[in-house]
Amino acid sequence: MIDTWYDTVFELILFFILILVTLVLVILCSACGKKIGTHRFYTGTTVVPFGYGLSYTTFKYSVSATKSFSLQSLRTLLEDSDNVVGGKKFYSLAKIDAATLDSEVPKYKVTVTNTGTMDSDDVVLGFIAPPGAGQNGVPLQSLFGFERVHVKAGDSVDVYLYPSLMEFAKTELDGTKTVLDGEYKIWFGVKDTLKLGGGYVETTIHATN
Repeated sequence: MIDTWYDTVFELILFFILILVTLVLVILCSACGKKIGTHRFYTGTTVVPFGYGLSYTTFKYSVSATKSFSLQSLRTLLEDSDNVVGGKKFYSLAKIDAATLDSEVPKYKVTVTNTGTMDSDDVVLGFIAPPGAGQNGVPLQSLFGFERVHVKAGDSVDVYLYPSLMEFAKTELDGTKTVLDGEYKIWFGVKDTLKLGGGYVETTIHATN
């Protein structure tokens, strides 16, 4: 779960200004027939893929994979709520995090090996693509976690990342959330960097209803 907190009123005002500027750009680009959007929904050709980065060394990833898990914990979470406003349910981040930790959501161990000759940092990015990605409002992909590690040349470091339970829920047009079962694609790193020595590994998991 990735959260953003703002320490001062100034930062909050700046955040809303950035949102306003973004909305203006979206409107202008739409009027010009240009494609625009975040990595979660963008279908055009990118100049630089989201998360792209290079290093003076090379990395190799491997991951311990779970093949399937039950979405019963998610179903229980969605049936509960902290507040109901206008007939819609709202879920606290604390409750989501607690339910995720207690659930069968796969906790991935990614082994990062520095296969080059220089000590270096590496930022491991964890992505998830739901079944039906890119259709009916389902995102193409989502970033569910990341961690920076320092790896000496020739050494390996283990990184532990896991998606939130909410990554396995679909948001309907009316704002309600429903369980989305099926096969999910999970990957770590950016595939475009693989040929340049970047770490990348992918797997799948079947979420059962």
